[in-house]
Amino acid sequence: PDIVGAVVVNMEGFVVASLLPSDVDEELIAGMAASLLGVGERISTDLMGASMEQIYTRSPKGYIVLQAISGEAALVLLVTREAKLGLIFLEVKRVAAELARIV
Repeated sequence: PDIVGAVVVNMEGFVVASLLPSDVDEELIAGMAASLLGVGERISTDLMGASMEQIYTRSPKGYIVLQAISGEAALVLLVTREAKLGLIFLEVKRVAAELARIV
């Protein structure tokens, strides 16, 4: 119930699949997610010498979680502020593994 919406995007910023509220622009989310994933991958590679797994942003209204699925796609979640992030991260990791087999 704490997940407001979900989008699977590819690294070019195109929507693969989405389940979002009608007032949310999925193409805008996909484009911004692709940009953020590119920066996250660069930072992770340059500073840590490893590929990026996850990025999350906190705002007064909630969280945006970006989880790498593969080198070609990522899962973007919109989550309420009241969500238990530990549980969200566990579920995201499980779902990303399932999606990696499909995408």
